[in-house]
Amino acid sequence: MRPTYEHIPASPHQSWHLGLRAEPRFGFDWHYHPEYELTLIVAGSGRRYVGDRVADYGPGDLVLLGAETPHTWESEAAGWHEAVTVQFLYDAFGTGFFDRPEFHGVRRLLARSGCGLRFDGADGVPEAMVALSNTTDAARGTLAVLEILVSLAGQPAETIATRSLVTDIDAAARERIDRVIGLVRRDYAERLAIGEAAALVSMSPDAFSRFFRRHTGRTFTDYVNDVRLAEASRRLIESDTPISAIATGCGYPNLSHFNRRFRAQNAMSPRDFRNHFSSAAGRRG
Repeated sequence: MRPTYEHIPASPHQSWHLGLRAEPRFGFDWHYHPEYELTLIVAGSGRRYVGDRVADYGPGDLVLLGAETPHTWESEAAGWHEAVTVQFLYDAFGTGFFDRPEFHGVRRLLARSGCGLRFDGADGVPEAMVALSNTTDAARGTLAVLEILVSLAGQPAETIATRSLVTDIDAAARERIDRVIGLVRRDYAERLAIGEAAALVSMSPDAFSRFFRRHTGRTFTDYVNDVRLAEASRRLIESDTPISAIATGCGYPNLSHFNRRFRAQNAMSPRDFRNHFSSAAGRRG
């Protein structure tokens, strides 16, 4: 099941979109859009789907999603459900607005949001989000949105879906990392030895292992598995291909090993993961 494209209506009064949802239930609506989205759950609980991950949500759940990230929130219990969303394009506030030096922190925040970021106890932000729903002055509302983003840039956040690599590294290190990423993205289904990646950037295996972990926060093996499992999750969601064929096609010739890896990362088996998406899609609307 592929996510559908959602058109976010432009407002003649402000450069961002405020969404208010208050419904008996949130239906499954797996979609994406080019806008960044900040969502606060005010009331209700259920399951949050972002990229290749599924998790529970409840009141206070605060998530920032990057552009084009597929997502949906679906309620699982009867009752009242409320959410506030803020959606905006990168250049909504002016071309190059976030490229200004004073917005360095916000720019990093948005760069990290491609896999979804969940904030736990972000000081003052939930209250500011709710206050937006009562703001009638577009200029004050825009200032409030910018204040929220600046505040979030200084808050710890949990990456929801398959993690992105770090963004703030020097040009020489980035060039090496990018070459390794290209190798993994191209050959993730093959047997990828650390020696092959090390040779690609003219380093010894031991030096490369330390280099990769220092600049990405994880091992090369962990990164390869992240890429493989993310692709497997996409195929489970978007196709009816047999699970054994997906495992082989994503670099896991041993089905039992694939099942263990997938369960360890997603807290459910590949079959349950696919069934969860399929049953949720069947409840759409």
